[in-house]
Amino acid sequence: MDFLFDILRGIIFVIAKIIFPFKAKGKENIPKEGGIVLCSNHISLLDPVFILITSRRRIYFMSKSELFKNKLSAAFFKFCGAFPVNRGQGDTSALDTAKDIVADNKIFGIFVEGTRTKNPDASPGRAKSGAAVIAASSKSDILPVAVTYKHGRPRLFSRVVVRYGTPINAEEIAISDTKTSEIKKITARIMGDITELWKEETECMK
Repeated sequence: MDFLFDILRGIIFVIAKIIFPFKAKGKENIPKEGGIVLCSNHISLLDPVFILITSRRRIYFMSKSELFKNKLSAAFFKFCGAFPVNRGQGDTSALDTAKDIVADNKIFGIFVEGTRTKNPDASPGRAKSGAAVIAASSKSDILPVAVTYKHGRPRLFSRVVVRYGTPINAEEIAISDTKTSEIKKITARIMGDITELWKEETECMK
């Protein structure tokens, strides 16, 4: 299955490179092994595609359940490593799946805003607590990532950059439990790092 996935990723890589001149920065920050929670901003439906084809390791994304209603699309997203979550309903099974992924020394990916940003300039919006809860409960390091588009939103033949930040060590932010105050602190740190990466790349694109 991984072999077929690598072939598909290679095909998408070539096609995407022609349509969108994308680039990855900070790939050396992706741990070569071990479980980690990858946290990204969310601007477009293309965001997970660019992250998947620029990462040196496979990523298992939590995705909205609406994408799995059609059997064909459900099969495709599952093949790519995605799994559904019922947003706004306290989906504990999805959280358990996410923790199992990290425990299995894999990369779990999540868009911390929960949905695509509504900000006119495409800047990161308000973060939800899901990523922090998963990181806290699994005592995992966190990898902040920012996807930035030259014109704010994706345009054909326009530059795209996926910027991988420095991992946030679990001990660094004292992840010990899932108390509300601690979750808020972790969430703020995650979103702060992602926003900084996005701002830095936005400036580079000017």
